[in-house]
Amino acid sequence: MDNKKKRLVIGILWPSFWMACITSGVVFSAIDPTELAKQNGFESLSDLAVYSIGFFFFWGICAWTGFFSIIFSQRTSK
Repeated sequence: MDNKKKRLVIGILWPSFWMACITSGVVFSAIDPTELAKQNGFESLSDLAVYSIGFFFFWGICAWTGFFSIIFSQRTSK
């Protein structure tokens, strides 16, 4: 992988990781993970599993938006 691609990957994944941490903290301080799991039909999931799934969901969403922000902000040369 060349240096430009590495920077792109790091530039997307690292900020989205921190945003997922913050978002998980805010969301799960307001929502009980046990109730969230029960409402969605996953009574057997532990709190830690719901926290983990939520974190990776938020990380994926933040990475997706960061990726498209970088892609759409780059100029295309003609």
